[in-house]
Amino acid sequence: MKKSIFYFVLGAVVMSTIAFVDVKNSNAEIEAYVELLNGTKDYTLELLEAMPADKYTFRPHDSIRSFGEQMAHLGMSTKFLTSIFIKNGALPSQEDFAKFDTMEKEMATSKEAVTKAVTEGLDDMIATYKSMTKETMKEKFTVFFDPKQPKFEKEKGFKFINDHLIHHRAQALVALRMQGIKAPDYRLY
Repeated sequence: MKKSIFYFVLGAVVMSTIAFVDVKNSNAEIEAYVELLNGTKDYTLELLEAMPADKYTFRPHDSIRSFGEQMAHLGMSTKFLTSIFIKNGALPSQEDFAKFDTMEKEMATSKEAVTKAVTEGLDDMIATYKSMTKETMKEKFTVFFDPKQPKFEKEKGFKFINDHLIHHRAQALVALRMQGIKAPDYRLY
């Protein structure tokens, strides 16, 4: 009987230790990614600040967005993709996409409006990430703009949104340097 109680208690200790370690690791992972996202936000805002307001319309080439358009797109699309991929928001119509495009172009000439859109988009993404659980991270979303309509876990959705953000921020960095303005020093977080 004493052996049974001993093994039961030992099993309970082992299981509770495993459960604690699992929770601790997931919290550490969340904290690490939130730190990365906060660093992404800070670095992006430094980039926005570095470009003078009268240069937001600078376009490195006729075929690409201006600095302001890149950054407006970054802010609006971060919020939009978080809504669609992570929060299960409704898909916009073609008319809605056209409105978003017009809004990006209109706000792109205002440093204040672009900074507000970027801040709101990144704050929304960070807050949404913080609100997620292991279970909700495993939920699937559909990549609606891909003809194959693949499904991915929401955790991958955050990585996709961050990659998209980095893509447009890099283009804005080139525009900044083409204006002879020193870019903020890169950092990981």
